[in-house]
Amino acid sequence: MSDVVGKITEALQLMSSNSSDKTTALHYLEEFQKTPDAWQIVHSILSNDSNPLELKMFAAQTLRNKMTYDLHQVPTESLSGLKDSIIQFLIQYSESNRPIRTQLSIALAKLAIQYVHWSNALEEVFNKLNQNIPALLEFLKILPEESLDPKGTPMTDEEFGIRTQELIVANVERVLLLLSNYAQSSSDSKANSLILDCLNSWIKEIPVDQLLTIEPLTNIVFQSLRDEDAFDRAIECLISIVKETSEIENIQLIQALFEQIIQLKPLLQQNKDDPDVFGSLARLFIEAAETWNVLIAKAPNDFAPLVEIILEISTYDEDLEIVKYTFYFWYNLKQSVTLERYKEARLKFTPIFTQLIHIMIKHLHYPDGNETDPLFSNNEEKEKFKDFRYDMGDVLKDCTAVIGAQRALIIPFDQIKSSLNNPTIKWQDVEAPLFSLRAMANQVSLKENQILPQIMDLLVQLPENTKIRYAATLVLGRYTEWTSKHPEFLEKQLNYIINGFQASDADIITAASHALMYFCTDCSTLLTNYIEQLYNFYVNIFGSSIIDKTSLYEITEGIAHIINAQDYSNVANAATMFIKPILEKINGYVTAQGSEDLYKSIAEEIEIVRIFLEFIRPRDFQTPEDPVANLVIELWPMITGLLDNHGHSIKVSERCMKFTKTALQTYNSFLIPILPSIANTLVKGFQTTNFGCYLWVSGVVIREFGDEYFSNEVKNSVWNFAYQQISTFLTVFKNAKPIDIPDLIEDFFRMMSDIIMFFVTNYVLSDLLTSTFEVALLALDIEKFEPLIATLHFLIDLISWGFDVPPISIYEDVPPEIKSTVQNFIGQHGNELLKHVLHGLIFKFPQDTHTDASDLLSKTIRLSPSPEIGVNWINYSLDSLPANSVSQQERDKLINTISSALISKDQRRIRISLKDFVTWYSRKNISPRFQSGY
Repeated sequence: MSDVVGKITEALQLMSSNSSDKTTALHYLEEFQKTPDAWQIVHSILSNDSNPLELKMFAAQTLRNKMTYDLHQVPTESLSGLKDSIIQFLIQYSESNRPIRTQLSIALAKLAIQYVHWSNALEEVFNKLNQNIPALLEFLKILPEESLDPKGTPMTDEEFGIRTQELIVANVERVLLLLSNYAQSSSDSKANSLILDCLNSWIKEIPVDQLLTIEPLTNIVFQSLRDEDAFDRAIECLISIVKETSEIENIQLIQALFEQIIQLKPLLQQNKDDPDVFGSLARLFIEAAETWNVLIAKAPNDFAPLVEIILEISTYDEDLEIVKYTFYFWYNLKQSVTLERYKEARLKFTPIFTQLIHIMIKHLHYPDGNETDPLFSNNEEKEKFKDFRYDMGDVLKDCTAVIGAQRALIIPFDQIKSSLNNPTIKWQDVEAPLFSLRAMANQVSLKENQILPQIMDLLVQLPENTKIRYAATLVLGRYTEWTSKHPEFLEKQLNYIINGFQASDADIITAASHALMYFCTDCSTLLTNYIEQLYNFYVNIFGSSIIDKTSLYEITEGIAHIINAQDYSNVANAATMFIKPILEKINGYVTAQGSEDLYKSIAEEIEIVRIFLEFIRPRDFQTPEDPVANLVIELWPMITGLLDNHGHSIKVSERCMKFTKTALQTYNSFLIPILPSIANTLVKGFQTTNFGCYLWVSGVVIREFGDEYFSNEVKNSVWNFAYQQISTFLTVFKNAKPIDIPDLIEDFFRMMSDIIMFFVTNYVLSDLLTSTFEVALLALDIEKFEPLIATLHFLIDLISWGFDVPPISIYEDVPPEIKSTVQNFIGQHGNELLKHVLHGLIFKFPQDTHTDASDLLSKTIRLSPSPEIGVNWINYSLDSLPANSVSQQERDKLINTISSALISKDQRRIRISLKDFVTWYSRKNISPRFQSGY
C-alpha cells in the first residue's frame, strides 16, 4: 500500500509542476480512482493526520468519486462500515479543513441516497455529528443538492424518488427546527454563513409560507444583509425565498416580505461606490420584481415602490452589466401592462417608462473621448458596449409599446433640437437620441403623422458630422416602411442616402448601402419611375473603388426589388439594362488566362447577377415562358464555359453553383429546356473536381424536379442523374479517408436525404442501398458536427420508412415493398448500426448531435425484428465496450427496461433509458474524475 501512496504523492507533485509528464500523472490518478483497492488506500490516507494536505484532499475527492461511480465494488454487508468510517472522517475534519469536509459530505450524501437499507440515515447523522456543527450543516446543505440528479446513481427513477422522499421530505420539519435553534443561538458571521448555506439548500423543500413564519430564520437572513462576511449568503438565501413565493397565493405573506425588502432600499445608496455589493442588492430587488410581476400589474399602487427601485438601479453608471440585469424585468412588465385588463397599471407606470427612455438615452451616449476613453481600453470592451446599446434598444422598444409612439418619439426629438441649439454641441448628444429613434422604429405605427414628419424633416438637415450622418442614415433605413406610406418624404430621404456615397468614411457608405437596400425594398413601387436615375447611380458606383462588395450586393438587392415591381412588360428590359453590362464583363473572363485575381472577379460578378435573379421573380408559372428565365437560358452557355475553363478554382465552381441553385429555385419549370445541360454540368463538374458544391446543387435539382408535378420522363431523368452522382461519390469515397473529406460527406448525405424524400422507391430498391449505408457507418466516426448531423439525418430518414407511418406527407401509407425492404435491411444490419451510434454517443459525438443520435438509436431498436433480437443488439453493443466498464447491475437495468419497453411499444421509455445509460457511462468512464485545484 505504501508503494501506491508514494506513486500517488509523486503524481500529485507532477500535477502541480510544469513537468511534461503531467498527462501521464493525470492518467495514473484517474485509473487509480477506478480500482477496487482505492477504497482501502484512501481510508488509510485520511486516517493519518500527518499526511500532506494535498494527498488527503485527493483521498477525499477519490472517496466522493467512488461513491458516485463505484459503489457496486463494495459488498452490501460492508456498506454499514463504510458509512461509519465516513462519519468518523467528518468528525475528524469538521474544523480543520473545509474543502476536505465538503468532499466527505458529498460522499456521505451519495451513500445515504444509494444505501437504501440505511433507514434512519438523518437521525444517525444528527446524533453522531451534533457536537460537530460545521460538519453537520455542511452535510445537510449538500444532501438536497445531491437529491436533484438521479442520473448520478444506478438507481431507477422510481427508486431514487422513494429514497429522496425518505431522506428529504420526511425530514423537513426536523431540519427546520434544527436550523431555527441554531439561528437563535448563533452569534458570529461564520456560524451565520453555515446556517444560511444550509437553509438555502432546503428552501425548495420547505413550504415557503411556513418558512416565512419562523422568526429566527427570517431574522438571521435580514440581519446578515448588514454583515459583510455573511452578506453574500444572505442575498442568495433571500433570493431563493423570493423565488419560492411564486408558488403561493398568500398575498399577506408576500406583502409582508415585500415590505421588509423595500426597507433595504437605503443600502443601495450606501453601497453605490461598491459595484459588487450594489450588484448583489440589485439582483435581489430585480428577482423580487420579476417574481411578483403579475402582482405588480394587478396592484400597481401597492408595488410601485419596488418598480421605482428598479428604475433607480437602471440609472447606475458604475457598471452597465448591473443595469442590464433590469432589462428582462422591463420586458416582462411591458408584456403585462400592455394587456387591456392591466390598463390601470399602464397608466400608473407610464411616467416610469417615460423616465426610463431618458435614462436609456443617457446610457447610449458614447463617452466624450470615444475611442480613447477607458471604456474602450480594448476591442472587447468596445464590442461589449456596442452589444449593450442594442440591448438598450430593446428596452426602448418596450418603453415605446407602453407609453405610445408619439410620447416616446418626442423625447429624442426634443433632445436633438435642444442639442442643435447648443453652441458647444457634441456629436454624442445627437447620435444617442438618433440611435434611440432607430430602436423605437418597429413600435411606431405606419399611420403616425404627428412627430415623425417633423423628425424626417430634421434628419436630412442635420449638421455634417461623420457619426451623425452615419446614425441618421441608419434611422432613415429603419423607417422605410413608414416612408412608403408617406411618399412626400421619399425624394429628400433618397437624396440624403445617395449623397452618403460621396463620403470618405467607409462606415457611412456601408450605412447608406444598407439603408438604400431597405429603401428600394419597401418603397419599390414608388421608385419604379426612378429606374433610369438609379441605373446611372448604379453604373457609377459599380466600377468605383469607394464601395466594398458587400455594400454593392446590398444595393443590388434593393434595385432588384424595384425591377421586380415594374410593370410586367418592363421587367425584362429593366433587368437586361442592369444585367447585360455585367454579363458582357463576365463573358470576357471565359477565355481569359486563369489567375487568383481573375477567379475572384468571376466570383464577385456572378454573385451580382445571382442577386438580381433571386429577387426578380416570375409572375405566373402557368405561362409557357418567362422573360427573365429566358435571360438565364441565354446566359447558361457562359456559365458552362466558365466552369469548363476555370471550374478547377473552388471560388469559381462554388459561385457558379450558387448562381445555378438560385436560378433553379427562382425559375424552376421555366428552366426545363436547359435541365439536361444543367444535370450534365453537375455530373461533369463533380467527376472532374470532386467539389461538394456540385452535390448540394444536385440536391436542389432533386427537390425542384422530383415531385409529382413533373412528368415521369423528367423524374426518370432526374433519378438517373442522381444515380450517377451517388456512383461518382462512392468511387471518390473508396479512394479517400473519411476524416479528409468531411465537407464532401456532409454535402453527399444532405443530397441523400433529398433522394430519400423524392425517390425513395428507386433508391431503396436499387443496388446502392448497401454501399451508401456502409459509407454512413464510416461517416459516423467523423467528430465534426456538420457531416455527422447530415449522416444522422440520412439514417433517420432511411429507417423511418420501415414503420407504418411515412415520414413525409406525400404518401398516405408506406408502400409495402419499401417497408419490407427497409425492415429486412435493418434486421440484417441493425446490430452494427446500434453499436456505431452507441459508441458515438459515448465517445465521439458532439453534444449538439445527441438528440438526433438518440432518436436514431431508439428507432433502430424499435425496428428490430423482435424484442429478443433488439435485446441481443443491445448486448452486442455493450460487449463491444471496454472490459469491466459496465457493471452487471447497470447492464441488467438497461436490458430489462428495453425489453419491457419493446414489448409494450413504449417509445419514450426506450429513448429515455438509452439516454440515461449514455449519461451514466460517460460520467463513470469518460468524464475526468480527478480535478486539481481544491
